[in-house]
Amino acid sequence: MDTLLRQWLMLRMIPRHPRKISTADIETRLAAEGFGTTRRTIQRDLDKLSTKFQLCSDGNKPAGWSWQADAEAFDVPGMDTTAALTFRMVETFLAPLLPRTCIASLQPQMQRAKNILAQLEGQAPASWPDKVKTISRSQPLLAPELPAEVLEVAYEALFRDRRFCGAYRNREETDYRDYVVNPLGLVIAEPVVYLVATLWDYTDIRVLALHRFKSAELLEDPVTRPVGFDLDAYLQQGEMMLPVSPGAKTIRLVVEFARDAGYHLLESPLSTDQQTTTSEEGFIRLEATVPDTLQLRWWLLGFGDGVEVLAPASLREEFKTMIRSMSELYAEEDS
Repeated sequence: MDTLLRQWLMLRMIPRHPRKISTADIETRLAAEGFGTTRRTIQRDLDKLSTKFQLCSDGNKPAGWSWQADAEAFDVPGMDTTAALTFRMVETFLAPLLPRTCIASLQPQMQRAKNILAQLEGQAPASWPDKVKTISRSQPLLAPELPAEVLEVAYEALFRDRRFCGAYRNREETDYRDYVVNPLGLVIAEPVVYLVATLWDYTDIRVLALHRFKSAELLEDPVTRPVGFDLDAYLQQGEMMLPVSPGAKTIRLVVEFARDAGYHLLESPLSTDQQTTTSEEGFIRLEATVPDTLQLRWWLLGFGDGVEVLAPASLREEFKTMIRSMSELYAEEDS
């Protein structure tokens, strides 16, 4: 039994190619687990195990051992149906959120999960991924072209807290400029991936669209992080929803919806302090504290004549001006 346990431990210690481990390192780690043995015994075990498992040696002296790059995941106990289903859902929904290195390291488990579920074809667990989908409530857009190497460098830099150097162009510009970027967070706003970052040693926060990078190179320098920066707090300030002006805060929004237009807000409130009243005619009056952003304006405009902005007065005036401009625009077409 000791021999079997020792060999199981050895198999779990061996990394996937191109990483490797020497027999000396295996000997040290086995001893730490309470399995004292000789280096010759370890070498003999590895030679035997390599005939049954997808192990390979680099042929050097001392030899370095690896699992083959495409080897199926080895695990004890084996992957059950629940674990297989979990890995499939991770691959489907979380892959865009994880660093490429993490996805690569999980690839054997994901392939193993596919194989297990394929054997259960026609049974309930295998069909679960086909029964769960996510959709966007906004107008679907095609994703901009994003160089794979840029995405990989950005994810790796964020994962390792490292700077990277990239050639970036600002919106409506054609020339690229070289920036040293301190990645602080990644925000996926379908279909665009944004990087929240600082540049060089400056402390002001920038939001960079990853698809506007032409190239990127990982640096070994650690990131310079502003003191107290928190991505959640930054997002809660409405910074990613395009503030109407630098430093714009919140407003107390008062609007009146036609029932069909606003009923969903009774179930999915705009804010934690939202208050609503419904008139006898069915109109829904809503008050809520919300960030003062362009996104708020676009959202309200999407309801057309199904909503009336009552307050703040400045926002009501904005909508009056926009409505007059829209009326003139369509009137010109008819004249």
